[in-house]
Amino acid sequence: MAEHTQAAPMIHSFRIETELSGQQLLSFPRFMLENLSFGQLPGIRMGPVEAFASSKGHYIEFTGGPDRGEYRALVRMFLERPIAVELRSSMGRNEDFEKQLENVLLITLQFFEEEARKSTLYLAFLPGSPRTAKLTSGPSIVRRLFMGNMLNLFLLSIVIGIVIFLIVPEYAPYILIALMMVLVLSAGKIASLHSPWRITKDSREVVLVQHKVPAGEIENYRTKYKSNVSVAKQKAYDKFSTCPGLVCADTISAIFSESGLPADQNDFLVRRVDLYGIVERAATKFNMPVPTIVVTQDPNPNAAASGFTRGLATMLVTMGLLVQLDEEEVEVVVGHELSHLHAGDPLVLFSLVVAEYMGRLFVWGSLIGSFVFVYLLAVFWCIFFVGKFLESRADLEAAVILGKPRVMAESLKKIGFRRLVLQERFLEPETSRFGEWLRFDPHPPLYFRIKRLEELDPANPPKHPFLSSVRAVAHGLMTSGKAH
Repeated sequence: MAEHTQAAPMIHSFRIETELSGQQLLSFPRFMLENLSFGQLPGIRMGPVEAFASSKGHYIEFTGGPDRGEYRALVRMFLERPIAVELRSSMGRNEDFEKQLENVLLITLQFFEEEARKSTLYLAFLPGSPRTAKLTSGPSIVRRLFMGNMLNLFLLSIVIGIVIFLIVPEYAPYILIALMMVLVLSAGKIASLHSPWRITKDSREVVLVQHKVPAGEIENYRTKYKSNVSVAKQKAYDKFSTCPGLVCADTISAIFSESGLPADQNDFLVRRVDLYGIVERAATKFNMPVPTIVVTQDPNPNAAASGFTRGLATMLVTMGLLVQLDEEEVEVVVGHELSHLHAGDPLVLFSLVVAEYMGRLFVWGSLIGSFVFVYLLAVFWCIFFVGKFLESRADLEAAVILGKPRVMAESLKKIGFRRLVLQERFLEPETSRFGEWLRFDPHPPLYFRIKRLEELDPANPPKHPFLSSVRAVAHGLMTSGKAH
């Protein structure tokens, strides 16, 4: 069968973007062999995985097909950036198998990238912003609070409201509502206060350096070599502050060597991300002005937006998002957040919270009695379920306006790969997922969002995105208890 498949024509190919260097990818075959259950990818019946080196580069190959059935294809995976995957078979195409294979390889690669980050040193700086040349600590607690989901602000307002009620009970409701409005409107500005990572038209690129640290040396870099790393980052900033286009692996490697650090240019990957250009392109398609753009040092891939007017709108992007996604994928994530600003979603949620608060205070509060805790849990869950409508609409609107639903689906797989595999059983679709819909989370389950994006036809989008999203979310909840 292997020889027959080897001679078969190529029937399908696809590419997988990766944050890793070619040198790091050479360890991927060993990772697969050591971490796959019995050497098998989920949902795929495989032959042995073999690694090769040729004039075309390093690659791995194996025969594979669905768990059930006789279909077989030769899968060849080139270990380069981006990763190219080729399928050959004399049995023609099997689109269900191709989709499963693409999902499994993408998510397996995400686990490999996660493992590779444990032995990778990341440096970043913003040309034109000297403070970004300094080594910095983890994410700000203030930014976590004000740029997370709205629950953070609602809980904060409740705590403040209790204090206000104890001081001036007669005016407490009005002061609390005014305070909540200020917090919701200004959350982005508060989160971006004093941040050196402010992206502007004149200071638009983030320079990212990834250095594969020699085996067992990562702790030395964090302790013994910390001052050397600091010197290296400052030198890199000074050298490329006015000419970021010249930064490359060999020059960065030379700077590391000059700073007393072991360095091989093959262990470096340098990227320049034009973040201002990414946000500007997306904002233009939404017919919106470019919001204030701030980057945080948070390693988790995420983006958030707040505010309504030109002066208050703020887009926050984490360093983890820039590391993990390519520019096209960052653009669709930004587009999702711009959709929230475009539709005024923070104001919608704020209005719901205020309406519930005033109703509880002046209308039905006396009927709740000792069930107040249960009532509040139910109310918050309902508000967050309404949030699922808004998140679904933002997915749909961004995918249609940017014209990239498949790219958005791929970005969600990369960002949420752990949750997809460990909680939502994405690679094992014949399971019930009802519990995922009961979470206190304004986002629908990832599997639902991905499936909806993959099925979207940009040439024939729904006429009413919000109503379409309400119907889709309601249907998703009602059918989530069934095995698919």
